Amino acid sequence: MTEPGPPGAAGGGSWFETARPAYPDRRRPAPPQPTPTPHGGAGAAVSDAPAPGAPEQHAPDGTAPPERAAAPVPRPAPASALLPAAGGTPVAGAGRGRAGRHASGASTPDPALERGAAAAAGAWARRWYFREILVAWIAARVVVGAALGLTRFLADSVREGNAVGLETTGLLGWDAGWYLTIAEHGYEASGDESRRFFPLLPLLVRVFTVLPGLGGHSGAVLVALVNVLALGFALALVGVARTEGFGEDAIQRLIWISALAPPAFVLVMGYAEALAGLLAAAAVLGARTHRWEIAAAAGLLGGLCRPLGLLLAVPVAIEAARGLRLPLAGRLGAAGAPGPLVRPVAAGGPTGREMLGRFAAVIAPIVGAGVYLMWSASAYGDGLAPLTMQRDAARHGSTGNPLATIVDAARGATAGELGTALHVPWLLLAVAALVVMVRTLPVSYAVWSGLVFAAVVTGSNLDSSERYLYGAFPFLLVAATATARREVWNLVITVSAAAMTVYATLAFTLSYVP
Repeated sequence: MTEPGPPGAAGGGSWFETARPAYPDRRRPAPPQPTPTPHGGAGAAVSDAPAPGAPEQHAPDGTAPPERAAAPVPRPAPASALLPAAGGTPVAGAGRGRAGRHASGASTPDPALERGAAAAAGAWARRWYFREILVAWIAARVVVGAALGLTRFLADSVREGNAVGLETTGLLGWDAGWYLTIAEHGYEASGDESRRFFPLLPLLVRVFTVLPGLGGHSGAVLVALVNVLALGFALALVGVARTEGFGEDAIQRLIWISALAPPAFVLVMGYAEALAGLLAAAAVLGARTHRWEIAAAAGLLGGLCRPLGLLLAVPVAIEAARGLRLPLAGRLGAAGAPGPLVRPVAAGGPTGREMLGRFAAVIAPIVGAGVYLMWSASAYGDGLAPLTMQRDAARHGSTGNPLATIVDAARGATAGELGTALHVPWLLLAVAALVVMVRTLPVSYAVWSGLVFAAVVTGSNLDSSERYLYGAFPFLLVAATATARREVWNLVITVSAAAMTVYATLAFTLSYVP
């Protein structure tokens, strides 16, 4: 469970605001054009000499004509002849290369090159469904904007005749407030509880605020950065879907469901979910396509982003074991056949260099998280505190019986704890999705998602569970494939967008922990 914001954060007012804590702690060239040649073909010279065998012609006085001089052989013009004259007028025929030149000597764009670049950009956008991604991205922000407007309306309504009013927050509330405080002041000035939040996102914010004109605008930088990263996350999901052989319709459904899933409103707030999702998709995609350098880099950063980034080592390890002479390694393809873009293992097995890349990719998430934990040990004397703090009863809670936890949460619907009861339907849907995942997706996806699910339900507090499950993107893949029928899809996306509005409004009114 997370708090509305860090200690000392102000509440109410602007969208870029933080709420005071509700708890004590919280990118072909044109084909070369033929050079114009004299009439008669390239290199042909015009001559007035008589053709061989023609009768000799005489002058009117009977004398033979003087011997004609040989026609001069044309030579290339000197380089200076191709340059503009002193007055700035270019010599005719000059500049017939890829681009012409102005009188001033400046290059002018070649229309063919421009058309080629535009065609390449259009092909890229179609291949990666960028238009669909952008439209869905905008729609999600409209939904969250509506939730913010509804929150403002509710707050104004309650304030009339009520001295207390309705406590609200905005895009920088809850965990976003902690990330902002850490980015601005560092961990030491943000309190011990700030160590629960891993450093990658605050570090990125601090890097961008060093740029001219951005200093002192950390909140706006955080929100803008997260929203741009959400576009990257959607592109990464398209890459995963293409790799796994998804059809066009399924990819479009994936784009929309990832944008309008109920917990996806945090991709508009200053949360780390967009960054963590992008890194997770890149790490698993790199492993699935045997691009181990990508998997290693993304895994390393993923371990620095959130505590659950540690679990990325598991799907990467499963993919790294494919084709190796290891126990059970031959069964790793049982859950879902490799997609068309997945690189097959070489007949002779992986080379030593590839083995090194596999190993680096597997340990990268652990190394990333380990760097932060070692810093915590050095600075505070407790390296495991960023992990153990999450087991506090006011947050995720201690390890407990998952069944008992879910039953207790369901009873919250009749005990006035609506925010707690809202977690239960999504947990049940996650169980069904796991069953489908085991039968239809690669085993690495199912194992990783199962571990994330176990980490969620074994805590005595189910707060933020939808957000954690959303970070395991195979659940989104299942949702995209299970809604192929048009009537089912129309119902699902409508209900999802409505639920996203409700959940965001509840979070902005501090009635639901995102």
